[in-house]
Amino acid sequence: MNTPLIYQKDAQLDLTIDYYHASTLPPSLVDWTFQLTKKIFIIFTESGKKAELQAPEARYLVARSTQDTTDLKGFLMFQMVQEETMDDDYMAEVAYCYELQLVEAARNQGLGEYLMGLLFQIGHHWKMEKVMLTVFKDNKGAMRFYTKKIGFKLDEISPGACLSPRKARKFDYEILSKPC
Repeated sequence: MNTPLIYQKDAQLDLTIDYYHASTLPPSLVDWTFQLTKKIFIIFTESGKKAELQAPEARYLVARSTQDTTDLKGFLMFQMVQEETMDDDYMAEVAYCYELQLVEAARNQGLGEYLMGLLFQIGHHWKMEKVMLTVFKDNKGAMRFYTKKIGFKLDEISPGACLSPRKARKFDYEILSKPC
């Protein structure tokens, strides 16, 4: 994938998408990604979230204004990983979306779909079997976005897919996936 890429919805949303490896993400962007994800600290410690965002395997797609490089709109952080399956002898090759975060002003304009589409292209290029992510059940907007707009389904290892309904209720998240 050649970068930067351009995403243009209209005159209001003229964006450039930059690709970064965790080791090349400028300190100002490290800070910004951390601040944008702060709302989920109820389940993560600050140090745990920082470690996840700066993991050596982390890759970023960062959306910014084409005219003003300091006007950041959102990012998608992913890793290429091996993920468990219901077959104990098999690990799936996966492009795992750890974060998709957009500033409020950039939501509902197709940018999230575009970034996820890029992740599917990356996964396909690297011969990953599927794109996966974890979503909290109480985040109805995210669940609707991933399942209705993007076409994700419960992964075979998701609590809602592999446990009885009574046991699955104890989990506050689901794992979604879609083939590349």
